[in-house]
Amino acid sequence: MHRVDNNGISSMCLKDGAQLLDRGTEDQGGRARVVSVADHHLHIQSDDVTEELRSVAQRLPEMFANLNPALLQSRDGADAIGQLDEAGIQQGVLLSEGYMFSSPFATPGLANAAELTRRENRFNVDAALTSNGRLKAFVGINPFSSFAIDELRYWSGEPGVSGVKLHLGNSGFDPRSQDHVAALAAFFGEVRGTGLSLLVHVRHAGPFDPSATRIFIDAVLSQAEGITVQLAHGGGGGGVADSVEVLDHYAEAIERSAPGTSGILVDLSCVLVLDPNTPENIALLDRFVQSARRIGIERFVMGSDWPTLCSPREHDALVVAQLPFTAEEWSVIAANRAPYLD
Repeated sequence: MHRVDNNGISSMCLKDGAQLLDRGTEDQGGRARVVSVADHHLHIQSDDVTEELRSVAQRLPEMFANLNPALLQSRDGADAIGQLDEAGIQQGVLLSEGYMFSSPFATPGLANAAELTRRENRFNVDAALTSNGRLKAFVGINPFSSFAIDELRYWSGEPGVSGVKLHLGNSGFDPRSQDHVAALAAFFGEVRGTGLSLLVHVRHAGPFDPSATRIFIDAVLSQAEGITVQLAHGGGGGGVADSVEVLDHYAEAIERSAPGTSGILVDLSCVLVLDPNTPENIALLDRFVQSARRIGIERFVMGSDWPTLCSPREHDALVVAQLPFTAEEWSVIAANRAPYLD
């Protein structure tokens, strides 16, 4: 369950990404083709997740509108490596969707959510362990579930585990709830104690509220000083509009050396617009790049969120064509590797 606000970007990605690739390796929006060293945002899923997603899609079809139908198909580590090979990418990061079994959107009354979460996390970790170093795994946990701390402690120190994936939207996070903020801050502190990295889809459920970013930075992110915290989707929830509303908050926090900001990374998964040629979107894309420069392009990493929209190769072609970084900046971003990949 991704809830990416892509407004039809998936079909655009599949069509325009393929067209860019058909033009040859020397054309990504007039730029030389960029090949990233790593895709920092990939998803595989076992039959357990596939069954649950299909159930959710029947009850809440609007959640899957405009998304890639491949989301409702099982995928394994070999499939992920095949995608990396097609794109010429060396490494990939598997983000377990184990959190979804305790999501507010999950099948009501799911009695074995903890067992299913553990099993899905194991599926991802095993895929990483058998990949000869090409894949890294993040276990997926709903930080508000009754078994969140137990699941974190189980995986802490386990071979093949590089970090923890949190999806605050699918976990029901309400930034206006003091209890939610306190619980999330406590979970961040627990993760810090393990030394694992965090990858967070920060965008909460419900109407978008940029002021929630300040709450997240001051009350939650502050508990994660000293570890890598990767912000998914350019810090937003997919698309560009959300991201440009929050990136300057992170830039300001970094500039004042706020606790928790030393290890911030930002991935570019789904940072796309449907039509990059409208005046409004040209301005949005330019604003994103200006904010990224303020944060520091050394903090930005490539990621595709495969298979939410399209393949890593198609996604990279589109994001390079749309975001007006210079060729030199793209060379830096494409070579950036999160510390947890070492």
